[in-house]
Amino acid sequence: MRSEGLSLPQVAEFMGLHENTVRSHLDALLADGYVQRESAPAAGRGRPAWIWRAAAPTPSPFAALANVLADQVALLSDNPARAGIEAGQRWGATLPEAALEGDARGAVIDSLAALGFAPRLEADHSVSLLSCPLLSAARENPQVICNVHLGIVRGILQSHGRDPAGSRILPFALEHGCRLELSPQREGQR
Repeated sequence: MRSEGLSLPQVAEFMGLHENTVRSHLDALLADGYVQRESAPAAGRGRPAWIWRAAAPTPSPFAALANVLADQVALLSDNPARAGIEAGQRWGATLPEAALEGDARGAVIDSLAALGFAPRLEADHSVSLLSCPLLSAARENPQVICNVHLGIVRGILQSHGRDPAGSRILPFALEHGCRLELSPQREGQR
């Protein structure tokens, strides 16, 4: 939604959906804090329309902690990037999506979505990460935080019997995010 907000008919037209369908979804998004609404200026008789806009993202209460921990790892480790990958691999292997049977790529995408990365599978089989739950920490300490994120992916791939070595993350490679390249799936792997 644009910063000036949109009316219900504008949202419905943009989405290509009926206003009643959009209204119920906007109400659910409002209840969960993802959108805000306010009365439009009165334009004649009757009740004024609602104007809807995306709510400002709420910073994670753990973002500052992540930044402090990343600073500490960078100060104390001989190889902060490797330390980040190893920590991420342990974390990735514990995620619920990592334990599910099925496609490793799907488990990676589901896990990253649950963690707030807004992943999008691209036609070239790379994954665009359109959001970062620890963006400020990643900007301050990319050698640690971005490698933790890579480690998460590698931990999930290992849980699915995949060789994670060819997977890599390209921090800030996109205008609004990062690019993830997964190791190619070989015959017989899930």
